[in-house]
This record gives sequence, C-alpha cells and structure tokens, in this order.
Amino acid sequence: MNSTELENVCDFRYLNEIMNGKKHLIKEITNAFLKQLPEELHCINDAITKTDYAIIKSFAHSMKSSVSIMGISILAPVLQEMEELGTTAADIEKIKELNQTLNLICNKAILEIEKHNYV
Repeated sequence: MNSTELENVCDFRYLNEIMNGKKHLIKEITNAFLKQLPEELHCINDAITKTDYAIIKSFAHSMKSSVSIMGISILAPVLQEMEELGTTAADIEKIKELNQTLNLICNKAILEIEKHNYV
C-alpha cells in the first residue's frame, strides 16, 4: 500500500477559507466539481486515446485550477507535466502513465468529498 492510499488527497482548508466556512457555498463548489471532474477526465482520456496533444494540454491546464480549489495539491505536478508534454506534443506513453495517476487520485478525491458530506 502506498502513501496516497493512506492519506487524504483533498485538503478542504483552502475551500473553507475562501468561502468563509459558508456550508451552502462549499456545497455548491463541491457539487460543481463533482459534476465537472468526470467530464474532464473523460475528455482527457479520449484525447489520449486519439493522441490529441492540444486537447491534452488544454484539459491539463484547466484542471489545475479546479483541483487546487479542492486542495488536491498532489495533482499539480502531474497536470503540469501533462500540460508541458501536450505543448511539445511528446511522449504519449509518459502522458498515459501520468493519466493513470490523475484518474486514481481524482477517483479518490470524489470518494473523500462524498464521505465528508460536502454534497
């Protein structure tokens, strides 16, 4: 069992802070995130299947802000590297590896958000 399986991937402190602890606003943000995340993952998975570097770059870039709001800092370097590889249109195999990590951590984040009753 690796460390990401033991630890939470979400850190809700930032979200609580920017929303001043207002539960209804936090719930709105988390619901939007839970709706948006599977769509983004689907699009990036599809782009990888098609080796569409421009779409990979675009979604990796846009996902950085949404995962940072949810405090999923472990994904920042993963998404950064995916974006850079998409920009240079290089190393689809490395992108596939990074995408496995992305999907694993995002699925764990979804479970955490649901467990913390933010929905």
